[in-house]
Amino acid sequence: MSLGYFHFDNKSLGRFIGLFLFVTTLMGISSNKSYGQATLSVQGILKKANGTALEDGNYKITFRIYPLNSPPNINGALWTEEIPDVDLNGGIYSVVLGKIEPLALPFNEEYELGVQLETAPEMSPRIQLTSAPYALALRGTTNQFPSAGLVLADNLRVAEGVLARAGAPGLSGANKNGYGMIGNNDTGVFSTAYGKVSLFVNNVEKLEATGTGVTIYGSLTATSAGANSINLYNNGSISYSTTSNEVFQDWRLADVDDLGSHDGWLSYSPNGQNTGWNNSTPAGQPCLCNGGVYSGNLLQPSANNQVLKKMYDIPGNWSQVKVKFKYYFFDTWDFGQADMGFAGFATDASGTAFKVGWSSIRDGLQANGNFNNSTAIGATNIGGLSDKADHSVAVEMTARRDGNFTAFWVFIGAALNENDEHYAVGPIEVWVR
Repeated sequence: MSLGYFHFDNKSLGRFIGLFLFVTTLMGISSNKSYGQATLSVQGILKKANGTALEDGNYKITFRIYPLNSPPNINGALWTEEIPDVDLNGGIYSVVLGKIEPLALPFNEEYELGVQLETAPEMSPRIQLTSAPYALALRGTTNQFPSAGLVLADNLRVAEGVLARAGAPGLSGANKNGYGMIGNNDTGVFSTAYGKVSLFVNNVEKLEATGTGVTIYGSLTATSAGANSINLYNNGSISYSTTSNEVFQDWRLADVDDLGSHDGWLSYSPNGQNTGWNNSTPAGQPCLCNGGVYSGNLLQPSANNQVLKKMYDIPGNWSQVKVKFKYYFFDTWDFGQADMGFAGFATDASGTAFKVGWSSIRDGLQANGNFNNSTAIGATNIGGLSDKADHSVAVEMTARRDGNFTAFWVFIGAALNENDEHYAVGPIEVWVR
């Protein structure tokens, strides 16, 4: 590395005599703290007017950076750093600029360096900063990384992410926010708001991803090539609603009452009938009972002639509804008699247009003495009498949609002729398609 030569009058350090050469090293610039701030290494030689080196010792030297060809005064300096104790040995000094005053210049234009020794006037002419040889690789034949203008790279690997301005792409990518495609710069990935990234096609947003989920605009076609399959993990379900004419072709789970609470179910007492199917005034909440192992939470009305009712409202485009639940028979349901469990659909709590979707005349397991609790088999009751083994059946009933209405009522009850006969209902699922 070459050195800068400065000549001074022996009597005064303030009178500049001559300057031959001054060369700087390449700067290292980084915005990441792990790399340190930008610095600039400078070396030079200070000589007296007679050509001999200035005496050894420590001197105060002030360095300033200006735009190239600035007026010969110090008022236009872009950056100034004063080093109070520069060591001079045989007239040679070596300093690293930017350690005292951060060298926060963009270096997007040409600069020149001014040097002032002690209180003498700044030396003239100033020295133009030039590139180190390795820096020329930044402006190579194919790889070009200028401080301003188009950046070209044969292969680009981003280590810690890329910062892009937020905003929609604009017509034909006019705003150039995000990442578009050459020749089709309104198609690509763009950030339209904080915490949001969107996929645009011909300036139309097709997919939006945020911290809470992904939204697709328009229709989605999922295809599987060859032996590949499409899987939903993490026990995911499909929530579906639309105002258009698309139809989800298979059954989808629309609602689940797991009976951790009453989930909106109420009991209704008889109104001129032996069951409460035609009464619109609720009698209260049913018992939220626990049926123990293999049964879990159950709904049981306080009287066996009460009917359990709930209104569901399932949005979207569907034509059929399916309700699934467990129905429990307690105690001495009469074998071959009129005791019956039932469930169905209605348009309101009064039972308007009530249609029975399921019914069953069941015999209690106690009809076979082998299932009495007193026997060695030890069948356990769920509710009601402790010496009778209760049982359940999986119920599934379906109905057509009522016109364009999304709401419907589900009724579940029993027609029983003895007070020691009871029923209960397990978790309820509603499916539509």
